[in-house]
Amino acid sequence: MPRSSTAFESIRSSPTYQRRDLLQQAWKLPVAKLYSPLLSQGFTSICGPTSVANVLRSMRVPSRKNPLRGFGLRPMSLDQLASESAEVVPPGWHVCAVRPQTVDELRRELRASNDERRRYVTNFARWPLFGGGGGHHSPLGGFLEHEDLAFVLDVNSNFGPWLVSPQRLFDAINTRADGSTGKTRGLARFEHCA
Repeated sequence: MPRSSTAFESIRSSPTYQRRDLLQQAWKLPVAKLYSPLLSQGFTSICGPTSVANVLRSMRVPSRKNPLRGFGLRPMSLDQLASESAEVVPPGWHVCAVRPQTVDELRRELRASNDERRRYVTNFARWPLFGGGGGHHSPLGGFLEHEDLAFVLDVNSNFGPWLVSPQRLFDAINTRADGSTGKTRGLARFEHCA
């Protein structure tokens, strides 16, 4: 999707964005609790590699901030992240890029994110969520289904973990990441199939 000229109200103004009791509840989700402590991106590795490092650590695989073959300070597409992640996951785990076409399709993936046999890294544009910013990768900690909120484990320490509605997250992933391919952002799905 082309970048909209519509101004977005930042989700930071939402009463659920980083509401303490909801964050505490989210950290107790089956997959989210496997991410503690969360690594933040730094000088040697930006969001994509750091997100994969967190996924590996949630699988109990020791990992440095950049477990991928390439240089840690490079922008990565969703497909690059999925492809390179597939090279470093433990046996029995498979990785693919998924691009939900509707909010309902995204909500199905969000429900599945609470299954310990799955992990997700979301690739989103910040501007539909925060009113500005570029593309970003962060692990998905799970889904508070009763509250209808996704738990994003933002690896940028200036943001930290936050909660967002499926509609707003869909708006952020249903954006073009690369003008040459026309593909949208989406989710890297890590799935244990053994």
